Parts: sequence; C-alpha cells; structure tokens
Amino acid sequence: MGAVVLLLLSANHHDLDLADIERLSTGAPEVGRQVVAASPAVAGAVTLATCNRFEVYLDVDGDLAEAARAAGDVVARASGVSADEVAARMRVEHGDAAVRHLFDVACGLDSVVVGEREITGQVRRALSQARTEGTTSPLLERTLQHATRTSRQVAVATDLARAGRSVVSVALDLAGARAGGLDCEREDTPWPADEHTGPIPRARWSGRRVLLVGTGSYAGAALAALRERGATDVLVWSASGRAEGFAASHGVATAAPDLATALQDADLVVTCRGTGTPVLDVATVADGMRARAARGGTGPLVLIDLALRHDIDPAVAALDGVLLVDLATVRRHAPTATTAEVERARAIVADGIQDLAGAAAERRMDDAVVALRSRAADAVADELAGLPADGSVSAERAARALHRLAARLVHEPTVRAREAGRDGRAEEHLAALEQVLGLRVTRDTPAQPHPS
Repeated sequence: MGAVVLLLLSANHHDLDLADIERLSTGAPEVGRQVVAASPAVAGAVTLATCNRFEVYLDVDGDLAEAARAAGDVVARASGVSADEVAARMRVEHGDAAVRHLFDVACGLDSVVVGEREITGQVRRALSQARTEGTTSPLLERTLQHATRTSRQVAVATDLARAGRSVVSVALDLAGARAGGLDCEREDTPWPADEHTGPIPRARWSGRRVLLVGTGSYAGAALAALRERGATDVLVWSASGRAEGFAASHGVATAAPDLATALQDADLVVTCRGTGTPVLDVATVADGMRARAARGGTGPLVLIDLALRHDIDPAVAALDGVLLVDLATVRRHAPTATTAEVERARAIVADGIQDLAGAAAERRMDDAVVALRSRAADAVADELAGLPADGSVSAERAARALHRLAARLVHEPTVRAREAGRDGRAEEHLAALEQVLGLRVTRDTPAQPHPS
C-alpha cells in the first residue's frame, strides 16, 4: 500500500466499561465526516459503534501521529470528552495490527462471546454508512469487504456461528432456563450450556414484567432481544433522567418513576449502565423483595447484569428468591467454541489477510499496467492515422502497418536487452522477460575456448 496505511482508534470491552464506551461514541455518526475534513492526511474514515466497542478506521496517507491526533480531537468534540481522556482510552493501531484486529472483529473472534452473530452485519452497515456520507476510500472498501467476506467463510467452515449468540440473548435464555416456569421454545440446535445444565432452549418472557435499567445502545439491544422473546410489559429507568426520552423513542409503555417502586413489581431486571458503580445493592434488592412479597409477587426475581463492571452487587445472589446472571456467568455457560474451531477460524482469517495483501500488491502495479497499455494505444493510434481516411486499405499496406507497429513496440525492449547484455546483466534481464512477458528464452551455452 506504499505510504497509505490503515489506522485504528479503538475503545472496546477489553479495556473499558460500557459507560465509557457509550460516552466516547456519543456523536459517532458525525465522526467520520469530520475527521476527513479535519486532516489532509486522512483520505477516508469508517466508524463502527456497537454495544461493546467504538472504533474509527482511517485511510491515512501521511503522518500517522498527526492523523491520530486529529481523529482524537474530533471524537473529543463530538462526545464532549476531553482530548486527553480520548487519547488515554482509545487504543491506536496501524498497518498489519489494525487489519488483523478488523478481521478478528468482523469474524466474531474479538467479541465478549466468541462467534457473536451480530457483529458482521454491524461492520457491513458501518461501511455502507461511510459510503452514504462519502467518507469511504478504496483502501477501506477493500479491507472491510475482505473482512466481511472472510467472516462468511468462517461461518460456513466452522461452528462458531452456532455458538455465537449475542450476550443479551445468551443471558436471557440462561436466566429463563434457571428461573423455571417460563414458556420455552425448543430449537433444532439449542445451544449447550455445560455438562451440568444441558441444552438450553430459547426462553419466552411473555407475561412477565421487565425493568430495564439504562438507556444506552446496549439497552436498545436488550430491549430488541426481550421483544423477540415476547416481552411486552417493559419499564425503563435511568439515573440520568433520559428514561422518558428512551421510552418514547423505543415504544416502551412507560418510564419508571423511581427504581425502588419499579423493583417491587418486576419479574426480570436487566441492567446495562456500566458506570462501574452498582445501582442495585443488597439493601435495595432486599427491600424490593420484601415489598414484592407483600404485593403478592411470586417466583424468583431474575436479575441480569450486562455491565462489564457490575451494575448489581454480586452479593445479592445470596438473597432468597433472587437469581443473578452476570457477564461472568454468561461467559462460563455460553456455548464454548472449542480450541479446534477457534484455530480453524484463525487460519481462515490468516488466509483472508493474505488474500487482501495479495490484492493490494497487485494494485501497486496498476500504474505500470496503465502506462504499458497507454504506450501500445499510442502506437496503434499513430499507425491508424497514416491509413486512408476512407477506410480502403490493401492487404499489402495493412501488413506494412502491422510490421511497423510490431517493430515500434519491440524497439525499446530490444535496445534495453542489448544494453543489459553489454553490462553483464543478461541473466537478470532474461529472468525479467520471462516474468513480465511469459517468454521462455533458451540460454546459449557460453562458448568454450578452443583447446590448443
């Protein structure tokens, strides 16, 4: 790719809380366009914003450090986070490392649950959005298309896709299986939890009151998964005061007036704030359980904590009648991709990256191919210009024109070949002719001195 390099700024679940990722990704739709406008070194940008990651992929032809600073400044302005914090929280990669990261992301190898299904579509939509905004580039097109194409090969050739349900889906189904008393749909290939639990079907949460705590992108994904499983009675609560706006924009029946009251009526609580500070501690949940029992509530109170750092104090799991499922539980019981499947996927990714590198290497010769074709076209045009305008050409004259054309095309290579012979570079030149023109030239055996 010459001086053109893929540059990545990434904030993801490996390093940050959901709340940090959410803050950084505020204003994400504007980032790509603004980065391209802000730095002459940036030829294109694709922004990937999901529940667990916020990443900016840049096509850079110039100073990488300057491009990274410009991108960080744009993210800071769009999100309201300081430039220093952006620089501290967004990891920077470039070149081969950035390409490998993108392929791993697109193929679900970098997800909270390995093989996650949704991410490939999210990568495709990110590229499509960049096209709509006019911020994509040939490098970004090639790289992201190769990555998504490789993800399809991984899905076909490995069992990761079957294992890779989203974190929300795994949590809801695992909680449903543990809670009991839920309508469950048996699938043809229910995902295996572990040797103790056995196959776990898709849980139906219809007829259950759900309290959703949080209003970020993860809350939207959780709400969509709940609706797929039949949940219609959903309250939403947020300490930020954004619950009413979220409820209105997502068609939720109502926003909860306060957390304690909503907890008394809930059968299922899903939290996805990720601020690093628990919103449900032991005392709050214990009070809610007593009030719930007094109001005639039956069955366990199911709590699902989707935050990377706990929204719910893990100690609440010891309370009677409380069932807690957190990310650690999901990771333990989610369908585990075997080492062999992961290695097979990584081999496919390595092949995909190699194919991309080969395609890029081919394109490095585009200018040479264009120049060669242009020279041949010019020679043809000159010969055509010397022919009669009425188009009447005798066979003899046409033959002479073709001979002149052929002589013109081979003149420069002939001169160069003789120069190479004089300079002692005959073997080098013959090898080049074989490589470029496909010629198979018979090497003459050097003349031996006549014996005296």
